[in-house]
Amino acid sequence: MLVSGREYRVLRRMARDLPGLDALVAENGAVVEAPVGARRRVFGRAIAARAARRLRSAGLKGFDAGEVVISLDGSRRAELERSLVGIEVELVENVDRVMVLPRSVTKGSGVHEALRGLGLRGGPFAAIGDAANDLPMLEAARLSGAVANAEPEVRRRAAYLCRRRFSAGVTEFLDGPVRDLVARG
Repeated sequence: MLVSGREYRVLRRMARDLPGLDALVAENGAVVEAPVGARRRVFGRAIAARAARRLRSAGLKGFDAGEVVISLDGSRRAELERSLVGIEVELVENVDRVMVLPRSVTKGSGVHEALRGLGLRGGPFAAIGDAANDLPMLEAARLSGAVANAEPEVRRRAAYLCRRRFSAGVTEFLDGPVRDLVARG
């Protein structure tokens, strides 16, 4: 399963190079395609549209909007907070960006929806991450990991800390603790 804060269209392009992928969870849990090739489900579209309209009417420029997620440079968080008072959204940090999402949408909720779509309702899973927006997913995982370049909070809360950075850390996690967990049953 590929889980990301990126927009669905970006993730879909990436998925072409990943054979054997069972599910996509995009926009921080708001867009779920499980199994791959099935009709995607979108969560929180109406709230996201309301937030985008509010930002436009407030004259806020420079934000990116996917089907649900709205993203802006993290230095402009205070502007977002002022503009979105009264709308049921959360502001979620993602490296140097801040994302606007409906309150019920997280990577954790997206993974659970994907598991349901795969017929694995509530099944245990392993997850690895690097940024604060990964925390709900990592907390829900049976086994959690953080790549070496992960933010400090993610490194503190993960069960396994990789010695390697970026994709090499993901490979380390899969070849080590995930493989051991699968072997133990």
